[in-house]
Amino acid sequence: MKKFLNAIIVIGLTACNQTIPKGDTKTMDFGSFTIETPQSWTAIKEHGMDSYVGSIAIDDKDTIGFDLGWYSNRLYEYDPTILDSSMMANIDTSMIDTSEVIFVKNRMKVDPDTYRKNNVLWDTIDGRKAKIVYPRKSGIGTTGVYIDSLWVSGSDVDRFNLYGENLTPDNEKKVLQALRTLKFRKKTLPTTKAFAKAWLTSRICTAVILIIFYSCRTLSIWQ
Repeated sequence: MKKFLNAIIVIGLTACNQTIPKGDTKTMDFGSFTIETPQSWTAIKEHGMDSYVGSIAIDDKDTIGFDLGWYSNRLYEYDPTILDSSMMANIDTSMIDTSEVIFVKNRMKVDPDTYRKNNVLWDTIDGRKAKIVYPRKSGIGTTGVYIDSLWVSGSDVDRFNLYGENLTPDNEKKVLQALRTLKFRKKTLPTTKAFAKAWLTSRICTAVILIIFYSCRTLSIWQ
């Protein structure tokens, strides 16, 4: 049975990697990276404080977003909340959303992996180690990619993700195919490290000026 399920997964991922006819695709250029997508996908501009962010509208239902910066989401799926069903009567529903809780007869006999929404596959994209995430059940979960060390400069590490939530089965396949065409090129952007450092410096200078101002004002009052 296990071998049969593995075979199904392999066949499914292979199907996802089948290419869309060239005439039906276009290259979307976001400065620091490009991606090959269906002609109908459109870019949505967004503004980030300490990272380069944006979105791509797949259709009128689904949208995927990207984040390139120091703190990009690793697409990690936290352990689901699983409790013994005997505890249901003691839960304060005004404090806890029980729709996010899984109740079982014996919590100690349950493996949390049983209730995870996503699968994880490690592969190489544009010469970089990539974490590819896709739903165990189509339509419920995360579809996307995370690259941990896109560019490294000293202690500064730029990370990248591109993903969507609860995409339709057809769009899941298109995203999994498109993300494998990602190509990166380092480019200075006003929303990345330089902007963040300039913003932090300006805030520090402002704070110093205010301290000097109020110190002088206090001294003038006491004179």
